[in-house]
Amino acid sequence: MTKKKIIHEIFSWLLVILIPLVLVFFLNMKVFAISVVDQYSMNNTLFKGELVYYNRINYNINTIERGDIILFLADGKIKDGFFGELAIKVQDFMDNFRKESQRTNKRFVKRVIGVPGDVIDIHDGQVYVNGVKESGDYVLGTTPPFSGEYPLTVPPGKLFVMGDNREISKDSRSFGCIDVHSVEGKAVMIIWPLSRIGKPQ
Repeated sequence: MTKKKIIHEIFSWLLVILIPLVLVFFLNMKVFAISVVDQYSMNNTLFKGELVYYNRINYNINTIERGDIILFLADGKIKDGFFGELAIKVQDFMDNFRKESQRTNKRFVKRVIGVPGDVIDIHDGQVYVNGVKESGDYVLGTTPPFSGEYPLTVPPGKLFVMGDNREISKDSRSFGCIDVHSVEGKAVMIIWPLSRIGKPQ
């Protein structure tokens, strides 16, 4: 086999490998995300170790609703346009080769309790949204206010989020409202373990 044919063969194999990888990379950035739950803050809706599929398509400030379970970047990080989002995905790829303590991007899974303009109040172990007591049966335990001051109005472009396991969850009661541009998708299906496949409630 000539040198030219060898180079052509190598190039062909590189394309076969790289094109699917690039396709999956961009699908993961714009269409879907799959993430392992590594916290206890969403018990009994999601459990540690479960694999969850998140929808990214057209999920933004105009489509986010109260009650949605979302995956979002922690520590105040946001997706600042296409290139900002691309940089985050590149960091995620590099994090695969780092120790957990050295990884760049941390994420939380929480439930949206308040959208921009909502008034949130917490007292007597209960949550009130615009004066109406929260009625979801997903809440585990009572809801302490932690360090927040209430009532509070959710600012424009922000979300008030909480874990369902209210007595231990680190959420907007501790770190405040999150930026909508930190949201990476809405949980639409538990895909592992097999016994738990289905839409999280």
